[in-house]
Amino acid sequence: MRINTNISAIVSNNALQKAQNALSTSIERLSSGYKLNSSLDDPAGCAISEKMRMQIRGLNQANNNASDGISVLNTAEGAMAEIQSMLTRLKELTVQAANDVNSDSERRSIQEEINNINSEIDRISDQTEFNTQSLINGNLTRRVYSDYQGVNQLECTDNFVAGIYGITVTSDARQAVAVASSTITMTDTQVIGEGQAGGININGYIVDIEAGDTLDTVMGKIVTGMNNAGGSAFTIVDPYSNDTKTNGTEYAGYVPATTYNSTYLVMMTNQYGSDQKLNITCDNQELANLLGMPAAYNDEVIAEGTDVTAEFSTVTESGVTSRVGFENSAVMSTKGTIITITDVNNKEFVLDVPGNVSGTVFNDKTRNSGKSQVLIAGSAEEINQEVTDVGTLSVHIGANQDQVIIINVPEISTYTLKTEHINVMTGYTAQLSIDIVDDAITKLNKVRSQLGAYENRFEHTENNLDVSSENLTKALSVMTDTDMAEEMTEYTSYTVMTQAATSILSQANQRPAEVLQILNQ
Repeated sequence: MRINTNISAIVSNNALQKAQNALSTSIERLSSGYKLNSSLDDPAGCAISEKMRMQIRGLNQANNNASDGISVLNTAEGAMAEIQSMLTRLKELTVQAANDVNSDSERRSIQEEINNINSEIDRISDQTEFNTQSLINGNLTRRVYSDYQGVNQLECTDNFVAGIYGITVTSDARQAVAVASSTITMTDTQVIGEGQAGGININGYIVDIEAGDTLDTVMGKIVTGMNNAGGSAFTIVDPYSNDTKTNGTEYAGYVPATTYNSTYLVMMTNQYGSDQKLNITCDNQELANLLGMPAAYNDEVIAEGTDVTAEFSTVTESGVTSRVGFENSAVMSTKGTIITITDVNNKEFVLDVPGNVSGTVFNDKTRNSGKSQVLIAGSAEEINQEVTDVGTLSVHIGANQDQVIIINVPEISTYTLKTEHINVMTGYTAQLSIDIVDDAITKLNKVRSQLGAYENRFEHTENNLDVSSENLTKALSVMTDTDMAEEMTEYTSYTVMTQAATSILSQANQRPAEVLQILNQ
């Protein structure tokens, strides 16, 4: 027997330490509820579980992001629903105005309501926001940049990839423009006599010229009448000089004269396109002669506008000619200054070009079937539209990089809906306005349908995120959570082992005392 080294006590103490460590671990698991409390418990499992935990947090936040996306879309659609109700009212008003039983004053009242509705549409467009971010004023639409000033992109669907798309304008659009056949012979000091008074009918709107009217009064009435009829009236010195490149498009390329006497009277619509017409009659031949009007007594002057003419830009490389950006299956159509390109898979590319791109000079004095003839052909002008991937709203709906849904909300305003210049002061323009409102309603319905599709995607995304988070959480629970029943069994076992080791250690420490008993004998 030895008293210098108590081997039994050392062995018992080691066993006790192991039992106590295991018991401490079991107590920690039972008290925390986690099987993994530190990397010491399971280094590989800890790394895997932390990655899972980050994924779950990311999925939960992505779910919140998707909910925010739905809120954005609901806000935008709510504004569009209100705009749609206003378009419905515009439909009623234009149909009402198209009825010729309405007097000029009644049509003016209808026009004033239309103007107010358009103002409210633009206000809603400008001020609809979510968390200070504008929604339907074009702020969330895909950015398309043009290399030609004044070109506006009205639509570019998502399935057009980023890049350069080329269009060549070969002839400009034209308003319906009527230039007098001769100069105004009435002088500044002359007044309309009794036999010279009469009415000028502009698309059904009557301008009454009365006896005693001066030239300034007569022209003032004609200008007001044309404004009411959705057009403009002014005088020019040279009827063949309408350079839109130099003089701009406000007066169809002409330079307005500073006086009325000995000048040519010009009457034109404000809008471009083949659907724009001017029917002008005068019921007094002498009055028509005084003003140099192109209409003689009770004869109609019918001036028609023309649509822009354009084609696809091409490029030749290695002997192969191809379109710039557009596929060979794309089809182009024009209306007024609007150029529309459609392709398979519902691709649509719409842009609005100025009326002076190619600088076409028209002969408005001598028309063929109402259309102004080309006096000097302009130069073909190429317009390149750069489609980018910026400008849209990117909603992150996943736990990892680039897991996003791109929201493209087109601008909804009187400009894009084409209702800003609605005029119902004549039966003819009221009829045109009905079609304009119908097109606006169709466009808005299309955009609302698009937003609805986005909302459905977000709802499905939320459901998918919920399932993913649930299953990942379940896997994490299996890896990290304590099985309480199993751990209680382990805890009981370690408790017994600790008590046993403590008892044995106590006995082992008493063994050297037995040697003292031998020495004392």
